[in-house]
Amino acid sequence: MKTLASIAVVLALVGASAAVANDDRRPGDRGPGDRDTHRAEVWLAPQSLPLAPLSRDEDFMQMFRPDAPWKVAAAHTQVFKLYGSFVGHATQAQIDAIVADLNRRHIAIALENGVLDVPNTPTPPCGGLGLMEGYGTPAQARRIAGMIKAAGGALKYLDMDEPLHNGHFSSRPHACHSPIKLLLQQLQPTIAAYREVFPDIVIGEAEPTRFPAYAGWQADLKAWLDGVRQILGRPVAYMHLDIPWTDDGGHVPGATLPSHEPADAITVYHALEGLRRQHLVGSIGVIEDGTLKDTTDAAWVQDARAHLQLLEGQYHLRPDHQIFQSWMPHPSRALPETQPDTLTSLVDWYVDLQRPH
Repeated sequence: MKTLASIAVVLALVGASAAVANDDRRPGDRGPGDRDTHRAEVWLAPQSLPLAPLSRDEDFMQMFRPDAPWKVAAAHTQVFKLYGSFVGHATQAQIDAIVADLNRRHIAIALENGVLDVPNTPTPPCGGLGLMEGYGTPAQARRIAGMIKAAGGALKYLDMDEPLHNGHFSSRPHACHSPIKLLLQQLQPTIAAYREVFPDIVIGEAEPTRFPAYAGWQADLKAWLDGVRQILGRPVAYMHLDIPWTDDGGHVPGATLPSHEPADAITVYHALEGLRRQHLVGSIGVIEDGTLKDTTDAAWVQDARAHLQLLEGQYHLRPDHQIFQSWMPHPSRALPETQPDTLTSLVDWYVDLQRPH
């Protein structure tokens, strides 16, 4: 999802207002009588990544002031994600301010981070914290969780950062192509470290939707989810789909077939619906974003809107979670929500679409 330098931590903030409870209309359901009673949780993840080429919103820390101009978006947000590389570079005072504000807003906290632990560096080097996205260490987990706990926060969610794709399928530099069984072993020490600090933490994951380009992906996905269920003692709580929208039939290194979007995303989404019926996954979410080809904030926001409307209007997807997220150069600002090219404005737009018109 992100580049190599980002080991993402995600704080998920959930705070639905009572006013939203009666707004049943979904994007794409505009006809008279076409009310849809399904409601998705809203997750918000502004840029907070400190290292180039990733970006941090210029006003990121301003979001955690009582008078910050995102009151409507905050009232309808259920998950706010902070990236691991941010928490890893943040001061305790910054984490204190973030947690205090989110607690005041009654928004739950979730963390997205790499979880695969490679205790001994293989030869040639592959995987590992700092070499490959999706990897982390128990020591890093304890430090990050400890900072959140010291701030008075409760870490509700751990959002594993693409462990299956990065550990098994990916052909990026330093990829390991590890078998599923080994990935499950590498997962356990980091999960245990988070649970030491927060025993009730809910564990889910994000994965890209390129899986259909790889041979045997369905069997591998099922084996992975079944193994995670055995480790956790319950199904993985959710899977969030990261759609590489610029994949238009190009070759993916290491893959058997070209990657096509949104066709691959639709295929993976429906496969997850089947796996949910087998009690291998809980909720399904979609990351709503623009692309790296967007050269302005306005273009990125417009693309994100168009992507959401395509999935829900044309393909009739009804994800359990809607994740408004960016790790890209755009949008460069999260605030104010009244400005149409900010990330929080995208949440307001989505909330308005849910209202009867």
